[in-house]
Amino acid sequence: MLVKIRRFNNAVSIAAMMGWPVVASAQFLDFAQVDISSDTKTVVLVKAIPGIAKPNPDPLLSAAYTRWHDGWTASIGGMYRWGLTNGDHKWSVGAGVGANRFVGADEDKNAVSLRGQTELSGPAPDGTYYALLQASTFRRGLLALGQYTSASWPVGGEVTYYHETSHHHTTVALRYAFDSKKQWWLRAGLISSDRDKPFIGIAYNGF
Repeated sequence: MLVKIRRFNNAVSIAAMMGWPVVASAQFLDFAQVDISSDTKTVVLVKAIPGIAKPNPDPLLSAAYTRWHDGWTASIGGMYRWGLTNGDHKWSVGAGVGANRFVGADEDKNAVSLRGQTELSGPAPDGTYYALLQASTFRRGLLALGQYTSASWPVGGEVTYYHETSHHHTTVALRYAFDSKKQWWLRAGLISSDRDKPFIGIAYNGF
């Protein structure tokens, strides 16, 4: 039975990786990411709602799903954002709500959450940067992310830290753009928690 479950999970992972270009290129989404390691699989989807918040940044709708060997978690949510600066370096803050589900070895929980975030982006030496700090009341979730993208080469780097009740991990990734607009990225790196786990992924960023 366990062998069949692993084979099914592997088949789902391969199908998701192959089907991603179709989903994102249909312009249903503004951001989409799939990461797969030996024991975790994560999907993140984001859609902007244009035109209703000007001059502030577009509000966001998001969904996320992560599965590991003995559990899973999923969430959907909305975020309204306010722009704090104009010019090259863009800084915004956001507030929103979410609906969350967590199923683990010792806990099965559903809850509505409050969310807050701040974003900063702009030019960096020979490239651009993006930083995000996001917090949720559900299981005291905290996400910190920093990205750098080279202007001269189709490459970038990323460091992410995630913390919640009973779990935390750090992700270090290298990114390679395989289109001229740098919207499609192949990702590879390490997820560090109790032990290091290599992962591979694909991302679409239409922002």
